[in-house]
Amino acid sequence: MKVKIKPYLLRLLKSNIAYILSLLLLIILFFVILSISIDKIKKEDKKISTLTAEVDRLEKKANFFQDTLPSSKELDEDIKLLNNLIPNIEDYFSIVYALETISQKTGFNIESYSVNITKSTPNKLRLSVNGIGDSTTFLKFLNEYNFSGGRLITSDKIELSPQLTGAIKVDLTFYNKNVPLSGSFDLPKNDKIFAELDSIKKKVSFEFIEKDQETLDLNYPIKKNPF
Repeated sequence: MKVKIKPYLLRLLKSNIAYILSLLLLIILFFVILSISIDKIKKEDKKISTLTAEVDRLEKKANFFQDTLPSSKELDEDIKLLNNLIPNIEDYFSIVYALETISQKTGFNIESYSVNITKSTPNKLRLSVNGIGDSTTFLKFLNEYNFSGGRLITSDKIELSPQLTGAIKVDLTFYNKNVPLSGSFDLPKNDKIFAELDSIKKKVSFEFIEKDQETLDLNYPIKKNPF
């Protein structure tokens, strides 16, 4: 069935075809411009959100430096403390020094120690330590060995007799880590970090010695059978 257009309407369409086409073109252009504008608005909103987050991050850093950081002297001490607890490269003399310091402070006599090569890595040195002491000195050793020698030490294995007499074998791990410097850093998640460092400093009995971490002199007098 053919659609018949009245002659009047046909003449009207022919006489106004330019206007109709112009209107259709304007409608198409409107929706194209609207789509482009919406996409641009979304991009600008995303950019604003990113800049707002950056400003917030910088404000937090500024507040951290202004309100949280200790004095430059205390900060230097904290940096030295951390560099000694976990040096950039392994300093074997500091290991011997730490063991002897712990032994003197706790009364737990460390008689010998040896390196466990198979369980050591470039950033962790595993030592098997043999010591003698009673229950009091050994418990004091367990309570203080983590920091009191001036190095960060952990242990995951202890071998002893039920009566806590005779030789006691303890596996100790010393750590080192060379952390590359960068222009950015993340703020500590724990705002009590400097209070924790102060607590550690009270446990550490260590004279800070200025030395080049990259050129270590290992010619130190040590006790017999050091490793």
